[in-house]
Amino acid sequence: MSENKLSLLLQRLSMIVLIALLASAFAMAPAAAQDATDILVWSLGYGGDYNDSLVERFNEAHDDVQITYEDVLTGTFTENNQKVRIALENEAGPHVLGGVDVGANLQALVSTGQVRDLTEYYRASGLIERIPANLLSQVTVEGRIYAIPQNLESVGIFYNKDVFAELELDVPTEWAEYIDVLEAVKDAGYYGYTMGLAGGWPSALMASMFMYSSAGSEYIDVLSSTQPWTDCDNCLDGMDAFYGMVANGYANPEPLGIDYNQSLDLFYQGITVMVLNGPWFIDDAFAAEPDFEIGFFYLPAVNPNTDIKTLGGIGGSLIIAEYADVDAAFKVVDWLTTEETAVQALREVSVLPAFSIEVPDDIDPLTFQIASETAANVDKLGFWPVTYLPPKVFGDMNQIVQGMIGGMLTPEEFMSEMQETHSTYLAEN
Repeated sequence: MSENKLSLLLQRLSMIVLIALLASAFAMAPAAAQDATDILVWSLGYGGDYNDSLVERFNEAHDDVQITYEDVLTGTFTENNQKVRIALENEAGPHVLGGVDVGANLQALVSTGQVRDLTEYYRASGLIERIPANLLSQVTVEGRIYAIPQNLESVGIFYNKDVFAELELDVPTEWAEYIDVLEAVKDAGYYGYTMGLAGGWPSALMASMFMYSSAGSEYIDVLSSTQPWTDCDNCLDGMDAFYGMVANGYANPEPLGIDYNQSLDLFYQGITVMVLNGPWFIDDAFAAEPDFEIGFFYLPAVNPNTDIKTLGGIGGSLIIAEYADVDAAFKVVDWLTTEETAVQALREVSVLPAFSIEVPDDIDPLTFQIASETAANVDKLGFWPVTYLPPKVFGDMNQIVQGMIGGMLTPEEFMSEMQETHSTYLAEN
């Protein structure tokens, strides 16, 4: 064999060996990372800045799934709901959506056929054992579970502890004691009950608190239209008690002339001494930095026989679109419902989870008290009126409450107006 042929043969053998070595190296190398699955989210239900923070944390912790967050729900309650419904119907909306109201709103979204049935997910993940039965019932439509409750809210009285100490007042536990406190506060030159109803909010909420406090579960029957408003004498007693906040001079003047935020300013300035509110108020109160310490107690029952301790319920819930990548969407939901994420939300934005956690005892005392007492009384919550009422009737209720507070209607006439409004809507729909 000539020298040239031998050289050519060796070159070919070297090339074959090199190709074999490269093939072997590629075979042993780990597979290239696949592109992450994008999950579109329009809201996580916690508010703008904290939503952004959650998205960032999730994306940093996951390589295979990434949240794309779009803050598009900037309209009114009704406008946002309509936008979501249209987007779902056209399979052009979010894959995961938080902050969804339960009741009529959830039912309307489920009717699009594009909200995923989560019943089997609940069972497989064990989530069904972590959420109280009365909360679970609120995300169930025709026997199937379509949403995951995110946060739990209960309403009570936040009060100025410095004024209570100044007037040597004890926290009231009975209705008569509460009236005595209001009288003492009034005599000292303060206003006891904070009320700002311009614009509607929170008229129906406040009225409902007093009706639950008097009628208990009977008020749920009224809201659910299984009992007429005008047949609920205990509801009327609750409305009399609520109207008494204004009629007896316990509330600040002109409650229809100021809105919710302006009424809170009266509390922060020490002009009013007590404000009916929920856990979302805690962060606002800390940010306002009033020069007094704030305490909390539940509104004493107007009727000691009521089976409902306070007004509250699910603040928002999570849904998954039918067209979403199931495994990727469940990874987002799994992460949002971990105890670690829930405790972090409790610490940072005072959001109480709707599923069981160990409330850490190193958080601020006010948050700890409300979180602990809400969890202990979850079976005694009367749900938001909008959970049962159609949105149109709920909107009308805000206006009718304003009419009563403005002196245009008596409590009895309020009940009659609500009955007519409610029954007319049901007859036409």
